[in-house]
Formats: sequence, C-alpha cells, structure tokens
Amino acid sequence: FHPTITDRWIGTYERNGSKVVNSALYFREQDVSPVIRFLKTVQENNDVLNPTLTAIETRYYYRIPTVGPGKFENQFLRPLSPTAWWAVIAVSALCAALLLLSALVEQRPSSVQYAVFSVVASICQQFFQDIDDGGTKRTSTARKVTILVTGLSCVLLYNYYTSSVVSWLLNGPPPSINSLRELLESPLELIYEDIGYTRSWLQTPSYYFNKRNAPIEDELRKKKVFNKKKDAPLLVDLVEGIKMVQRGGYAYHTEVNSANALISKTFTQDELCELGSLQSMEKTILYPVLQKHSPFKEFMTWSLLRLSEQGIVSCIQIRRSSFEVKCEGSSPRALALGGAAPAFILLAGGYMMATLIMLLERKVYKMKQSRDILN
Repeated sequence: FHPTITDRWIGTYERNGSKVVNSALYFREQDVSPVIRFLKTVQENNDVLNPTLTAIETRYYYRIPTVGPGKFENQFLRPLSPTAWWAVIAVSALCAALLLLSALVEQRPSSVQYAVFSVVASICQQFFQDIDDGGTKRTSTARKVTILVTGLSCVLLYNYYTSSVVSWLLNGPPPSINSLRELLESPLELIYEDIGYTRSWLQTPSYYFNKRNAPIEDELRKKKVFNKKKDAPLLVDLVEGIKMVQRGGYAYHTEVNSANALISKTFTQDELCELGSLQSMEKTILYPVLQKHSPFKEFMTWSLLRLSEQGIVSCIQIRRSSFEVKCEGSSPRALALGGAAPAFILLAGGYMMATLIMLLERKVYKMKQSRDILN
C-alpha cells in the first residue's frame, strides 16, 4: 500500500476536485481508508467492511460565560407549585374579605384600601400602623385575629420561599448551554479542531455533524463561522484549543476521548466546575472502506476478524477511551441578571403603578379643588 493524506473525509465526487477520502476511493486513487463515517453516499459508491474498528463522538467544550445578562430563569416562581400559588392567592383574598367586613363594622374610612393593602403589607413583610387618619385606634377582635393569622401565615410562607431560593443558588447546577440554538445566541466564539471531519463540515454544505440539527448547523456556519474577523482563530490543534477553553470565551469542537484525557491533566477543580460541554456528533461507528469491487476485500475482512478474535481491537479501544471529567462537589453560583430578571420586572411594574396612582391622585385632587372654588 502507498499511504496518502487528505484533509477531508467527505466531499463531492468530482475527478478534478480537491482530494478527499470518499472520492479518492471512488476514482481508485486510493485502495483503503481505515475509518470513515457510514453515510448513504459512501455505501453506494464504496465497499464498507465489517467488523468496525472504532467510534467517534464530538462535543463543544466551553467554560460557562460569566459576562452578559445570562439566561432568563424564572426561579422566583418555581419554589411553589402552581397549586400552592393559587392557594396563597385564595387565602390572601379570604383574609382581605374578612378585614373588609371588620373595617365596615368599625365604620373605618377607606375600608377597601385598608383591607387590600394590609394583606399586601403582611405578604411583603412590611410593618403598618393600625390607626386611621383621625387618630382613632380600632379594637375589633375579629380584625386582630385576622391580622394575626395573616401575619403568621405570611412569615411561614416567606421562610419556605426564601430557603428554597437560597438552596437553589447554593446547590443548583451551574448555568449551561443545552442546545445548539443557545450556543448560537451565546457570546462564545467558536473554534474547531483541525481535522478531517471539521474540514468536511466547513467545505461541504451537505455534510452535517448530526443530520437532525441541519438547520441550526447551517446557521452556525453562516453567523458564527463564515463571518469571523480576518485574524480570528478558527482551526486550532487540540492542545491549543483546550488552552483557549481554559482561558474562557471560546467553545471548542473536538473529539471526546482526546479532550477528556487532556482536560483531566490540565484543569483545576474550580475550572472543572465551570466547564460545560454540548454534544455535536453523537457516538458514531466508523468503518473501514475499500474501493468498489476491490480485490483486497476478502483479505481485509479476514484480517479484521482475526484482530477482533484475538482481542487486539478491543484492547486498543479500551486504552484509547477516557473517563468523562466531572466537577467533584458543587460551588455556589452567582445570580446573573437574567436569573434576577423577574424581580426587576416586578420592581419596574411597581414603580410604574405607583407613578400612575400618583398622577390619578393629583388629577382627582385638582378636580376636587376646582369644584370647591366654584362652590
């Protein structure tokens, strides 16, 4: 055999095109390829051998971004189930109704406002003074019992709620990228291992790491790969790629076993806890491939069977495999702006409502003042 080197697995079947594995076999410029992905075009134009030799899985490796607003996470509603929230609303409405009845019996002015805002103050853990504008102190026993029950219920609810949120911040998994869409929308810059399947993906529009993700992979190529700045890195070797991931700001696409072996030697525990990965090419069996109707087919098949029977193939596979690197324990997570967004939205809504109420009160006051002058 005369070994040849190509930079891609898959390309177009053009005789005068750039040399790739599948076309070199098809035009009989090459006798055998030890590994190639099992695609329909490969099966139709080449002879695929059994047994298989190895498999491949690729992932994007990245350090979790610590800049930017982060993902929108509505954790401020999750500590309680929808049923519990409805129960809180029902109990609050019941307490407000009882306070309203007590205020009416006491002939308190602004009874509705008193009942509603007393319950709101209890829920928000705010103190209020139970004296009306005339300085008269009300002494209804029913109202006192209602206020006491409402206050105790709100204290318990507040404790359950805050402890749940704090435990989520301390023990919850760190924010991660869970889909290629989230990777596309992240501030991370994409870099790729300089290897054959990467060049096939970059140079062949019909080649995908995962056919099910074809639309989003096309978007990744268009928006985050092909529009890179002139001097921005794209294809880097494994060692340099992992170093760039370690520095942060990059998502590096590479093969899993090689990456895990290097990461386990170079990353600290704190860095491992900030490391995330996203599957790109699911675990795929790689096959040896020959020319169509090759005279070496029987010989190669027999040789591969012998290697498998003697355990050589499995021995090499075990030696080459590596364990997945994981964070031992957990570290407290900082709440990003996206995670705190519901609280700020509620605060902004409160300010807007307060401003609107103030404007309405001024309008009503001016109308009353004008009416008094006319009278």
